[in-house]
Amino acid sequence: ADRDAQPPLDAFVPLCVLSMNVGLLDRWYPFAVVRVPQVDTRRERAPLELLADGWDVLLLQEVWERRDVDLFVEQARARGYLHYAGSDEEHEAHGLLILVREALVDPAGPDERRETTYELQREIEEFPGPGFRRGFLSWRFRHAPTGVVIDLFDDHTTAFPELSAIRDAQARELGLAIREVPDDELVIAAGDFNAAPYYPHDEFGEVDGQRQRGWWRNTQSYALVLHYGELVDTFAAAGQARDVELLDDLPPFGPEYAREPIGDRSRCEALVRALTATDCNSLYFEQYAATEYPARLDFVFYRDASGLARVLDSAIEYTEPLGSESFELSDHYGVGTTLLVSDR
Repeated sequence: ADRDAQPPLDAFVPLCVLSMNVGLLDRWYPFAVVRVPQVDTRRERAPLELLADGWDVLLLQEVWERRDVDLFVEQARARGYLHYAGSDEEHEAHGLLILVREALVDPAGPDERRETTYELQREIEEFPGPGFRRGFLSWRFRHAPTGVVIDLFDDHTTAFPELSAIRDAQARELGLAIREVPDDELVIAAGDFNAAPYYPHDEFGEVDGQRQRGWWRNTQSYALVLHYGELVDTFAAAGQARDVELLDDLPPFGPEYAREPIGDRSRCEALVRALTATDCNSLYFEQYAATEYPARLDFVFYRDASGLARVLDSAIEYTEPLGSESFELSDHYGVGTTLLVSDR
């Protein structure tokens, strides 16, 4: 996966890809409502902010409601993007949305779009919960500038360490679907995988006075999707991964973690450049303070069996407060990756 070990491409076209969980959960269901902080402002701003920044491909999660899809589509059409949100029947169960710059899609085809619901689910999320059924979207098209066929996968797997068996099965299912893509095509798979590559200790965080355990098993699905899908983590390939270094340096968990992010806000300057889900994010701290490990849960992976692409760079995106507001665009940060696609 070392980009420096690969020979350079003779000719290439850059492809800028963003994966982001935009965190627009705002749903009533029997006897309850789930509404994330600052959702009204963020749902108006997210399409404007994300579609103004020049991304070629956006793979988004937690665009749960049709009204939010409509806001994104309005901006997407105005700025020259195509979209795929799955079916009217299933979209609000998975909340996934893919946007691709129209000029990059060869109108001669192929143009194949699929919506998949994972076989194994946390059933309570559907009923009596808010109606979730985890899954992934896929979109196969020919990249007009190069002629390379690209297969996009947008995923959001089940959360929490205690549900690792469900998430592991989902990672395997996704990986096997990716493995079916012909070797002469380029796969880009991204999303909120709710699993990190590394946690230094199995015990961290506290919920209702009980210390949280099981973080080591929360790494399993990361390894599984890499294995079954024959994928490469672009953030690591770009030399940006610092999970081990930064997490090994955390102070021991204690009451100070609930008082301020990571127990020491000064640590956030480094963490926000390396991790996507941390208490350094004000929206995350408001919802999850001192209950979860800071982690890199969001990824852009790729599979390139024929040497069609190179990773130029990758970075954590949208870490700053939203304009004049005191909060961020989402409770997760995004992951942006620039690939160089062979102009064959």
